[in-house]
Parts: sequence; structure tokens; C-alpha cells
Amino acid sequence: MERLAHVDALRGGAALLLLMHALPLATADGATAGLGVDLWLLATLWFLLGCGFVVPASLHASSDGGRGFVVRRLLRLVPLYLLAALLTALLLPEASAWLPGVTAAKQAIPFEVASAYGAMPPILLFYLLCLLMHQLGLLHSVSLRAGAALLLLACSLLLGLARQLLDGALPVTLPLLVSLMLFASLRHEAQHADSSYARRRAREYARYTRRAYVLVLPVIFLAGWSQGEAAWARQLLTYAVALAGFVLLTGRLTIGTPLLVWLGQLGYGLYLLLPAMQRLAALLMQNLAISGPGAVMGTALLGLLLALGSAMLCRWLLEQPLAHAGKRLTGQSGLLPLARLHTR
Repeated sequence: MERLAHVDALRGGAALLLLMHALPLATADGATAGLGVDLWLLATLWFLLGCGFVVPASLHASSDGGRGFVVRRLLRLVPLYLLAALLTALLLPEASAWLPGVTAAKQAIPFEVASAYGAMPPILLFYLLCLLMHQLGLLHSVSLRAGAALLLLACSLLLGLARQLLDGALPVTLPLLVSLMLFASLRHEAQHADSSYARRRAREYARYTRRAYVLVLPVIFLAGWSQGEAAWARQLLTYAVALAGFVLLTGRLTIGTPLLVWLGQLGYGLYLLLPAMQRLAALLMQNLAISGPGAVMGTALLGLLLALGSAMLCRWLLEQPLAHAGKRLTGQSGLLPLARLHTR
């Protein structure tokens, strides 16, 4: 499948945010001084939106009922995920090994799911939803995808209101994240549909959905956060920046900078391996008995180098060979253009 350079650049921007977050510049709550946004959450949201942009088109291109898509995705994603889980279990025993890449303190059922559990839960739900729509023959319809995005947005609002009224622990933003990924698929259709009419119609659905986000997102965050919790404003700002940045970077300001495209191709491995490599860097610095004013920054920089190096090795030794193996197994030995969904 032909890669879209501006989507890789978006993932590269997310990877760059991860690297910035790893430096000792951010506060303990993830906000960088002067910015007020959570860099780690912003990076995770951009990874999710990038996934939503390309996955429905990839699935719709499958001519075998989605089986080839599942095989290719499993071969590309699972081995690196298992390796990262093993490294997390060895180097970060206090963290959840089944969620590599996530170091935030876990709550029983968090309000903001991406901050607590990372990108994997919404990605799995999005894959299941897309597979279901594909099996039912509904994935090609942008009107149904827009309707599903708005329905999930309404579910998130209801969960927020229920959390406030019942004072219970509910994953308020989980349906919101899947809704945003469906919105990202509308953005793909608005750019890559076969006809100008289809592109114009997809742009209209995307515009109406975006207006619904502008109206409902503040209500969700105001209603969902319990009394005494003051982080909702930063979380809301991060979501707003992520959505605005995605619309801009996949619209009028498409960027194909080689460095960002390269980082975007390493983004999956970098996301999974960065916390474990940071811990490995800290252990190495302790064994070398290096201390002093620059030790903290030195440890952070060493962790970034180890993460980049391990992500490159994993891409060369795991991701690329297994991606080619998946294409051979499913009868796609060469690179295919990204399929364009047909609007109805």
C-alpha cells in the first residue's frame, strides 16, 4: 500500500512530541511550561487520528472479506507489541506490561482513557467497528460513518453526564476517541474520493461533524470531571489543539518534511519502546555512577537515542520483513495504491 507522506509527517509530529515530552522540560502532569497542553496526550491523539485516516481505506481495499487486512495488521503490529511488552515487564515491573508505552498512574476506570491506557484500547475498538461495518457492507458510506461518529459523541456526552450525576467511574472519552477516528476517515474521503461530488459531500459531512465537536466537547469535559479535579481544562485544550492541528495538517498545510516522514515511519516502535528505553538509560547512568547538574538531561538524551535506535532496528528487522510477508501471504506482493472509498 502506498504511504501518504503527509500522514507519515503527522505521525512524525506525534513522535517529535513524544521526544519532547521525554525531556525534563515538562511538568509532572505532562504540561509544558507556557503551553498548557499535555504533549503525551497530544501525540497519542495524533497517532489515533492518523490511524483513523488510513485504516478504513486499507480495509475497503481488501477483496477477501477483510481477512487479508487482519493478517497484514497482525503481522505488522503484534510482534513488535509483544517485544515491547516483554521489555516493559523486564525494565518497568511497576508498569502494566500489557500496555507498553504507557507510564501514567492507573485509575480504576479513568475519565480520560488515552492518558491512562494509551492508544491501544481505542485502536482495537476502532478496528472491530470498521471490520463490522465492512462485513455489513456499510464502510463505503460516509453518511453512515458520520452518523456513527455523532452517535459515539452522544454516547460520550451521556457517559459524562452519568459520571457527574451518579458520581461513578466511567470511561467517558473512550467512545469520543473512536468518534474522532471515524471523523478522520471522513477527512480522507474528502481528499481522495473518486469524484468531485463525492469529495464535496464528504467535506460537508466532515464540516458538520466538526461543528458538533466544537459544541459538545466542552460540555463533555465540564460534565465528566468530578468536583475537585482541575485537569479538565488542560485535557480539553489538548483535544482542541489535536483536532485543529489534524484538520490543518491534513488540509491546507500538508507537510512532507523528510525528517517528520522518517519519524512517522518509526512512530509505532518509538511509542511502544520509549518508556522502557528511558528506564534502561537510567539504569546505565546509575551503573556508570554519573551524577551532577547535567545527569538528568544526559539520562533523558541517552533514553531518546536508545529509543530511536531500537525503533529503527525493529522497523528493519521486524516491521518491514513481516509487512512484506503479510503481503505475500495475502496475494499482495507489490505496493498497491491507497484505495479510495466510494461515497454513497
